[in-house]
Amino acid sequence: MLTKKIAVAEILLLGSLLPLSRATAQRAASPGSQDRDRERRSLAVNIVRAINTAEAHYKQTAGTYVDWRMLTSSGDFTNTGTKWASESMPTVAHALYGTEPEIVPGWKLRLILSKDATSYSLSLEDVNDPKCSFTVFSDDRGLIHQGRSVSCPI
Repeated sequence: MLTKKIAVAEILLLGSLLPLSRATAQRAASPGSQDRDRERRSLAVNIVRAINTAEAHYKQTAGTYVDWRMLTSSGDFTNTGTKWASESMPTVAHALYGTEPEIVPGWKLRLILSKDATSYSLSLEDVNDPKCSFTVFSDDRGLIHQGRSVSCPI
């Protein structure tokens, strides 16, 4: 009977410590860094959205998609921003766009056109995340996907 009471007490004690260990783990990942990561990732998604919009415009008007060099030389993405982001995305609208591969500080673009420029695929990789390599992907369908290295937890 005494061993049964000890076992019950141990279970209750462990059960009461579990919420403490969860709270400690949540405090370990600082909210400030999580917010910054979320903002950076949102920026990447919105940059890809702006690139997709520009590409759709070129496809509609010229019949083909264009490479990053054309997007920058035509003034669509410049060191003063882009017209392809709404004002509800001021960080994207006024970003300092440059040449490949790092089109904005910390983000590396790979924009690949098919041979006849009737399709494209792109990836925008976070160069400040060498461990997990957070990346945003898209293509001429306009769907946007997020991914990271398989060695990192989902």
